[in-house]
Amino acid sequence: MKDDETRKKEQMNNMIKKARRSVAAAKRHLKDRDYDFSSSRSYYAAFYAIESVLLTKDLVFSKHSGVIGAFNKHFLQTKIFPKEFSKLITRLFRERQIGDYEFGSIIENDEAKESILFAENIVDAIEEYLKNEGFIGIK
Repeated sequence: MKDDETRKKEQMNNMIKKARRSVAAAKRHLKDRDYDFSSSRSYYAAFYAIESVLLTKDLVFSKHSGVIGAFNKHFLQTKIFPKEFSKLITRLFRERQIGDYEFGSIIENDEAKESILFAENIVDAIEEYLKNEGFIGIK
């Protein structure tokens, strides 16, 4: 039977894998000119990575605002990750809202491309942190 720490590490690893799959999906949507779906997947890539790093502090939230707020408090204000991530996450969240819920506002190609880059930067940084801190294996 696996202990809680092992299960938690497996969960973090799975969340990072899902974040990577979301980036790949965002790129496919971009290629297909589905910019709103691309932006949504970019946001979720960052979101899954953020959820994974919050597990290092045993923090789990049911709302997106709780996840983002806790990430800001525990990882941005403490300078573990760059403060600029706050602006990137805010933008990704806003574009995800537009892409998922608005029918008149359309995300443009350049915005979707930037969203992918922002998400990749966040996922890369969090994955590197988790590896360096011994929370996930290098794969």
